[in-house]
Amino acid sequence: MTKKIVNREYHLSFCKICTNRKSSLKDGLICSLTGKIAEFEKNCTNFKIDRLELEKIKNRFETEINENYATTKLESFFSEREFEKPKKNRNRKYLTKEKTHGLEFKRDKNYDKQILVMIGVIIVMLLYGNYKNGFSWDLNSTNIIGILIMLILSVYFFYKALYHKYKTIITIDENGIHQKEKTLHWNNILDYGIIRGKGDNSMEKKIIIGTISSGIQKINISELNVTPEEFIEIIQLNKKTFYNNV
Repeated sequence: MTKKIVNREYHLSFCKICTNRKSSLKDGLICSLTGKIAEFEKNCTNFKIDRLELEKIKNRFETEINENYATTKLESFFSEREFEKPKKNRNRKYLTKEKTHGLEFKRDKNYDKQILVMIGVIIVMLLYGNYKNGFSWDLNSTNIIGILIMLILSVYFFYKALYHKYKTIITIDENGIHQKEKTLHWNNILDYGIIRGKGDNSMEKKIIIGTISSGIQKINISELNVTPEEFIEIIQLNKKTFYNNV
């Protein structure tokens, strides 16, 4: 993704709720004062908030959430996924937004450790079954073959749990949330919540973010080394608030 495209997404988070916006068949949303697309670096000196449009975007986010996810206790009872609008976390981990800058989130090694424990339990059960039932202790025994397979797997997951370095999936800095080649700028975040899976989907955890420029964005943190509550705290600390008093 080029810098120009990244900047365009950032600019639109201002332009879409600015009273000076104007539609152009050639360039899309432009500034009615300059007749061009935005070119500012950090802040637009001509920005003037359109509070009615901001409220429309907020309502659009809430409507889409209500249509696609369980948002009440009754709906949650019948649904595989439910939406939770978090409140401010009292058990804060980061305290200041500066503490969150530089954070990197990767696959959580606890999953590998859990699998390693499960493999260990299986090996113990196979050994006990072999002993209890007087089975053969050579390679003609299915139990022994199973134990050898489990031992090989245990070495693999032992390496993954303790030594393997997973690639970084998400980074946090003063500009926003970076995932692959996409950046979600702090000032673009309008609303947010957590989607939790239930039943067979109980491991599913996603952060749902309503943005000004590009609607609802989903960040899957199901297997990452960060909890939904921690991720929400990061958003709450960094989210720009210059347009919040609607």
